Amino acid sequence: MNRISTGQLTCILLLSNAFMLMCISEPVGLESMLGTAVSFAVQFLLCIFILMLYKKGFSFSALCQQKHYIIPCLYILYFIVRGGYSFVLIWNGAEQLSLPFSEAIVTAALIGIVCLYTASLGLRAFARSSSVVFGLLVLSVVILLIGAWQRIDLTQLSLTREITVTGSALHHFSLADTLPVFFVLLSFSDISRRKLKNTLFLPASLILWEIVLFLCITVLGNLLSSAKYPFFLLTSVSQPLDTQRADAFYLITFVLLCVIRLTLFTVLSAHLMGMLFPKLKLRSIIALLLMIGAGAALGAIGYSGSLFCIAAILLFAGAVPAYLYFIQNKKIPTGKETGA
Repeated sequence: MNRISTGQLTCILLLSNAFMLMCISEPVGLESMLGTAVSFAVQFLLCIFILMLYKKGFSFSALCQQKHYIIPCLYILYFIVRGGYSFVLIWNGAEQLSLPFSEAIVTAALIGIVCLYTASLGLRAFARSSSVVFGLLVLSVVILLIGAWQRIDLTQLSLTREITVTGSALHHFSLADTLPVFFVLLSFSDISRRKLKNTLFLPASLILWEIVLFLCITVLGNLLSSAKYPFFLLTSVSQPLDTQRADAFYLITFVLLCVIRLTLFTVLSAHLMGMLFPKLKLRSIIALLLMIGAGAALGAIGYSGSLFCIAAILLFAGAVPAYLYFIQNKKIPTGKETGA
């Protein structure tokens, strides 16, 4: 797998965060903005610990070469489950947002084909494509701001009884599945640039979340109580032109974010499989089929377990890096030691 730059790493993770932002389907308020800031502060602390581990020369490649199978297998399982949950979000969104494909099987097939093609090009090509999608995301935010700024009503910024800062912080943290991705993806980024600037995706994501939440609150007002998807209701209300609607552009951006996110989980799962089982063929296809199966299972049981998500993120972005950090000098080899 080719190396990627720090900027490409930031783009990939920011796009994954943006997808989760578009998929929010809970009431939002001023407490949501405060809780989101608290969640990002906790994420930043976890990232510092991860970077300390990499500063010691940690490498997933070296970990796999020394037959440490359990930890990489757990990350493969996590990526497959999160990829499956992403399919659930897409299926739910297709029903609510009038996407051109609403059947679950058709959705999985179409997006799966694009993901497989993108994954087959390698991580570097995938990273370059994410830069293009990032440009579309920035353009969509600009269009959103142009359409919304005249409709902003600051009197809507008030505390509510239905939402709490703690609950909002926990809910947002449950969506922070890019942290385990960040931990693994750092193994394939530019080693010479492993510094705190690798965490630029966090402040950029925080700014994006706060802008959208602020606009949802101040533009939608009382409409929020009936909003299934606040972001898309916001885009419907905030049109930059009176004669031309921009809804189709936002939907295109949403679909591209779907592809980026699922390709990311597919690429990482397939590559970890290749590290553990070099002779395994069709790894990307296997990973994607497992994600679709996981999505079907999660959809069937109506999965929305925030507490489970929080526990998984703390495990894979907190406990595992801490464990590796404290035992690395004794048992876990570094990339420098193995030449990785």
